[in-house]
Amino acid sequence: MNLPHWGGFGGMMMEIVVLVEPLAGGRFRARAGEPLNLCAEGTTVEEATRQLGVLFDALMARGCQLAALTVANGKVTIPPVCSFPADNLYQTDWAFRELQEAIAENRRQEEAANS
Repeated sequence: MNLPHWGGFGGMMMEIVVLVEPLAGGRFRARAGEPLNLCAEGTTVEEATRQLGVLFDALMARGCQLAALTVANGKVTIPPVCSFPADNLYQTDWAFRELQEAIAENRRQEEAANS
């Protein structure tokens, strides 16, 4: 499992390891361990994993949140409340650049359609 980190889209991201196991009858079970402790089944690997995602979304809808503690030199530090780091990394982020290009293209198309 990768440690949580602050994502470029305004929130915390975490990669969660999911165990998918075959069951009798050609079904599959997807499980995520603690602290989530979720389990879902499906007729395919993708369906079982997708159902696990539905369970995760339900946890978040009930008010659960992901959080991280950073320990440095034996002391716990709380991550900043600001969801965007106060730096210029967005200027070199490929996802941000693609988003900006898509917005510009949509504006060009809309202006051409309205001309």
